[in-house]
Amino acid sequence: MNHACLLLLTGMSCALLLPPSMLPQSDSAAITGTVSDSEGNAVVQAAIQVTDLKTGMSYKTSSAATGDYTFAQLPPGAYEISAFVPGLLPFKRPDIALGAAATLRIDIRLREIQLGTLGENREVIASLMIPRAAPSGPVPRTSDGKPDLSGVWAPSFPVDPGKPAPLPWAEAVWRERMANNLKDAPAARCLPTTISQMGMFAFVKLVQTPTLLVMMAEGELPRQVFLDGRGHPKDPDPTWMGHSIGRWEGDTLVVDTVGFNDKNWLFQSYPQTERLHFIERFRRSDFGHLETEITIDDPGAFAKPWIIKKVSALAPDTEITETVCVENNRDVEHLVGK
Repeated sequence: MNHACLLLLTGMSCALLLPPSMLPQSDSAAITGTVSDSEGNAVVQAAIQVTDLKTGMSYKTSSAATGDYTFAQLPPGAYEISAFVPGLLPFKRPDIALGAAATLRIDIRLREIQLGTLGENREVIASLMIPRAAPSGPVPRTSDGKPDLSGVWAPSFPVDPGKPAPLPWAEAVWRERMANNLKDAPAARCLPTTISQMGMFAFVKLVQTPTLLVMMAEGELPRQVFLDGRGHPKDPDPTWMGHSIGRWEGDTLVVDTVGFNDKNWLFQSYPQTERLHFIERFRRSDFGHLETEITIDDPGAFAKPWIIKKVSALAPDTEITETVCVENNRDVEHLVGK
């Protein structure tokens, strides 16, 4: 078995292209198009992927200087296409029917994440996705020998965003939100950000004691993770951040959170229900890096759990600042929707 298929078996994307000689020339098909931004300008080096929904096989390419891209010699079938560029909203279309010997044109329009105002333009967002330099050294430990997760951690985007499997109603809600330019996003109205997105756009400060881990992010509600052995309430009152308890598995802190309301938006703007269950695994791999794995399990909205992975860099000379969203919120009047 080649390396590309081994990647597929381990849950990563498989970038295997079958040689043209293995496909009947009369049946092979193609997908082509152009990638552009919200102003119609060509987007260069967009990462584009098509996935055969029957076999799970994935094919990858990048857009050229003109924004053009082509997938040739594809087997006919049902496909999903996605595209991503740092600083722009990701694109996904899951309902592509590709017939034998057909050439299908799909032009991709990537929208801005923010409004393009000072401090919210594409370059600023893209800079958050670039891995940061971090200090080196051994993992610090507390007096009881546990890894000390304390510190201020820089914003970081997932190194692996996972692959959600939304139920039909959740997929429909997600499509409507994307089509409406995320106009009704809670964060635009100064409501809390989901745990699955915490620390992507803001510095996060962790303060660890033997019985409690406190998590604070600029502009967000603080979280407290109980490490004293208690369980969850039998009938938790649904809240934005839920109820969190933690336990150590070796050098990994496992945080279990339940008791959410259904008002927030998950990572990638998917909906959630009160059945949502987060399992976070925090591991300080060295002095300057914190690895986080987030399992999102919501049987009310998804067919199966999905996992997000990210790595944050320590920012030792940084302190979080007071941020009051409602004090200068100018987003709402500019969010025009469709």
